[in-house]
Amino acid sequence: MKIEIEVKAFGEVEVQGIEDAFKGVELVGIHKLSKNTTLGELEVLLSTLFEEVEKGNKNPKQCVGKITIRAKKENGEIVYLG
Repeated sequence: MKIEIEVKAFGEVEVQGIEDAFKGVELVGIHKLSKNTTLGELEVLLSTLFEEVEKGNKNPKQCVGKITIRAKKENGEIVYLG
């Protein structure tokens, strides 16, 4: 099944002539994984993306992640997309 992992980090930056300025960094990783993938394995993938985003934005005020599994119901069965 195809898993999308999205991580965003936002932090304040100083920009001359602007009172409040923020910088954001976003990464999206797409992984083809087995249906037997555990939550712990997903956490490792998420952690890796958090580390990458934090490299591009030191001391972010907020760092958030989202994991998406795409599926549909077809003939009474769940079919994973991708």
